[in-house]
Amino acid sequence: MSLAARVLAVAVLGVITAAVAESVAPGGSITGLAALATAVAVGELVVLRPPHRGPIPLAYAFMLVLIRSFPVAECLAAIVIAELVVLPLRGDATLTARATRSFEHVGAGLAGLAVSSLLDPLELLSPTPWTLLVLAAASVVTLVVHELPAFLRSNRLPPIGGADLALIASGMLMAIGFRAVDGHESVGLWGVALFSIPLLAAWYSFERLAVISRTSVQTIEALSLVPEMAGLALTGHAARVADVSERVGDALGLRRRELDDLRAAALLHHLGHLCLDAPEMREIPIEPHEVADTGAQILRQTDLASAGDLLATDTVSLGGQILRVVSAYDDLAGLDGMAPDAAIDALYSGPGFLYDPRVLVALERVVASA
Repeated sequence: MSLAARVLAVAVLGVITAAVAESVAPGGSITGLAALATAVAVGELVVLRPPHRGPIPLAYAFMLVLIRSFPVAECLAAIVIAELVVLPLRGDATLTARATRSFEHVGAGLAGLAVSSLLDPLELLSPTPWTLLVLAAASVVTLVVHELPAFLRSNRLPPIGGADLALIASGMLMAIGFRAVDGHESVGLWGVALFSIPLLAAWYSFERLAVISRTSVQTIEALSLVPEMAGLALTGHAARVADVSERVGDALGLRRRELDDLRAAALLHHLGHLCLDAPEMREIPIEPHEVADTGAQILRQTDLASAGDLLATDTVSLGGQILRVVSAYDDLAGLDGMAPDAAIDALYSGPGFLYDPRVLVALERVVASA
């Protein structure tokens, strides 16, 4: 089932539920509760996809409205019901994965609810700034708890950026619009609808960015196959070097942007071979440094200039050293048919100035854990 069909199914169910609640208790809070629970369920399906981190559901912004506007029991019930409704509609492959994701999101919502419940009664400032402070604190804690499982798995902090600000700002605006600061002069669900527009705009922008990023990655991967199809590199060499280089770079603490440049450089490190005359025309063999420097010149004329810098033979950066070591390792293990341990030993036995010892140690750990 497509995303649009799943969102429509949840929305229709929510409208019917809200309509029944309104007919039973006109003007009652149950109508708003049903509508916001529906928004949470839809927000679980429609997610922000910022670069280099996992998706963030729009549901957290709507949870903040529930946290601000309803008693703890009603808020918790609405969140749990929304998660149960959306459970079979998630895109995860297995029921266990879906249940785990729902459990994590309920936990994030509970964390925000706990912070709001603890801070709201204190009223250390005048009503307006204190309300805004409590809403901001609840939003931040919700996002922190959301990212906690990923942090525990990777031991790496996610990049903080526009997606977080969009969720926090939109959630706060919707919460204030729904209930106002003191519960008076609010615009109710119309405020939620109005202030969800910037959040939806952010969602659309991140979706377009994800499409552009995928296209860029696919183009680089396609170009990496050209030297192999021309018989200038071993089949699968570029992909293997890219995968291992990225893992070694991660083990050595490179930032996400540096890892992206390293992967691009690894995929395209034989591209320069295509621009060099054949050995029989030159009457001299092609040296590896010529391939690297020619590839660097090509990439430096594009948006991949940083990746080109890693290819140049005069580079002293850690990323460039990683690429040099891993490429040599794959040549020994693939082209010469050495066992992984023997290939690493051969790299260790080379001249001390040739390969960075830090990279060799990290490569040995990565290969051993594979």
